[in-house]
Amino acid sequence: MTSRVRISTDVVFQVLDGEAVLLHLQSGAYFALNETGTRIWGLIEKHSNLARVRAVMLAEYDVAPGALDADIAELVERLIEKELLVREA
Repeated sequence: MTSRVRISTDVVFQVLDGEAVLLHLQSGAYFALNETGTRIWGLIEKHSNLARVRAVMLAEYDVAPGALDADIAELVERLIEKELLVREA
């Protein structure tokens, strides 16, 4: 949770009824996020620091820290693979 990530410049997104739809303009990759994933996406957009994302999520949701860490890591890795997020150095 010490990484920093940012939204790729080639991504557009729209939130509809609390859920985000992401589109990578170069590849055409499309990704939908549920409400929790959308919240994580919004926090990444705002903070980029995954430790801060984690802290906010722990304050807002009744979830075990280990489960949250796994969920954030899995989502971030999937979004990096689809080039929707970029890991910062």
